[in-house]
Amino acid sequence: MTASPRLPSARALAGLALLAAGAGPALAQPSGNPNSLSNMNERLDTQSQIRGVQTQQQFDNSQNRMQIQRNELFRPEPNAGPGIVAPRR
Repeated sequence: MTASPRLPSARALAGLALLAAGAGPALAQPSGNPNSLSNMNERLDTQSQIRGVQTQQQFDNSQNRMQIQRNELFRPEPNAGPGIVAPRR
């Protein structure tokens, strides 16, 4: 099963879009103590989600790189035709 080269990028962009939507309130200055336990948990959760997206993107890139290497390794030789043939005697 070969993944298209755009799939990891689309998945990463979708993940980042979800993070941006969820992180909007966390990135804004919250009302109250910015060092409150709740705010710290939100920041840690956002960082964890970003790391998850980065890890998935790195995994997808590695899979694509390995697939490219396999394709190059097992690429059939181009058919050169009969080439030079020695005349029969």
